[in-house]
Amino acid sequence: MKRLKPSLFGLICAFTTSVPVEKSLAEATTPFYTVNQNPLIQMHGLPPLEKGMITAPGTTTAWTILDIANASIAENVQQESIIIDGETYRLNFMFRHGLQKNIEVGVDIPYITHSGGALDGFIRNWHDLFGLSNSERNQFQEKRLRYEYSRNGVTQYRIVDTTDGIGDIRLSAAWQLRCKKSPQHHCSALRAGLKLPTGKAEKLTGSGGVDLSLALTTSRTYQRVTFNYGGGLLLNGHSDLLNEQQKRAAGFANLGLNYQPGHYSWMVLKAQLDGHSAFYDSALKNLGSDSLQINVGGTIRFSDKTALDISVVEDIVTSTVPDVVFHLALRMHHQKQ
Repeated sequence: MKRLKPSLFGLICAFTTSVPVEKSLAEATTPFYTVNQNPLIQMHGLPPLEKGMITAPGTTTAWTILDIANASIAENVQQESIIIDGETYRLNFMFRHGLQKNIEVGVDIPYITHSGGALDGFIRNWHDLFGLSNSERNQFQEKRLRYEYSRNGVTQYRIVDTTDGIGDIRLSAAWQLRCKKSPQHHCSALRAGLKLPTGKAEKLTGSGGVDLSLALTTSRTYQRVTFNYGGGLLLNGHSDLLNEQQKRAAGFANLGLNYQPGHYSWMVLKAQLDGHSAFYDSALKNLGSDSLQINVGGTIRFSDKTALDISVVEDIVTSTVPDVVFHLALRMHHQKQ
């Protein structure tokens, strides 16, 4: 073992010093690709934050994204009550392709599973370790699934058995509005999304309707620091679930800060805020309140074409998003020769 330690240390040093800073800075402009994983929100077409630079012509980007959301939420207000106790796994395959200098097209193909999960015990211990409350979580048994909503004494939906299936596929397009790369990067893009009803509302894998989104995203890089920010409007189509309470439009906004340490060019540290207005007319905070979450983590660069995002998402406005979400995204780039 003693002989291996110097070799391993040398290998790590060689890797961290061999990655060009300019190329790692390009990686630093990429924000976390995730949204509110509340089961009744993620089935809509809310778009994640994307950077202000569109994909270069002839280049294809492929992402494999996994969000694991664990929630133990119970609310009872006036004539409404909701229970969200379980885990949601959202596996999303995302592709972007640069057609021309100023045009990008893309598609998102999600696969969604709702189950009792396996993280309840871990999260309880985590809360105990940091002195956080488990009062709501203690109302429920571990590893059980129960998504239920009632209004005026009538159960609108109830899921207690594991469900899974393909979610609503989302098509996207982007137009580069401006991109100034000297002396500092400053790029903006107009992005549009069209969500198709390929999922099933009874499984909470889709809304059953067509949603349209329009967003303006911007990236600004100052040496080793990048700001990603954007916002827009989502128009919700007819939903097969809670359609009468669903708002026809919702606003959203995002702000991300990325930092690339000078001596660790294989790594990018990131923090991001994602918020949106209420999706439903409801007295319940989970459905009828504006939402805000914080995403903290970073990126590991394996090569110029491959990187891995790792982060943890926590709620800032409690009960509007799951208690905790673990976010992983493997990103790969292919450029036509």
